Amino acid sequence: MATVTANHTRIAAAGVSLSSREAVELLANSGQLVDVRSPADFDRDGLPGAVNLPLDAISWRYRSLKRWQPVILYSNNIEHCYHAAVLLAGEGFSKIYYLTPDGPV
Repeated sequence: MATVTANHTRIAAAGVSLSSREAVELLANSGQLVDVRSPADFDRDGLPGAVNLPLDAISWRYRSLKRWQPVILYSNNIEHCYHAAVLLAGEGFSKIYYLTPDGPV
């Protein structure tokens, strides 16, 4: 099982860091955890509570997310998170974060 880590960074113009504690609080209070990896990777070790919106499908499946709630992106490749964040920002999402899978909360 993959884990949430202390290496959280907000993908926004402000560049504010997101601590592990803040990530847990965000998820408990309306945060949306989005795994942008392939369905096979998601099935193998997706995070509990995450939804799978693979990078190649997020451009039309983002509508299942709520724009006014924070979105926390997750992938083994930070570039995928960045590209997903750019797409979501272009669709009106303003609270976008990403996680890296390299250690426990």
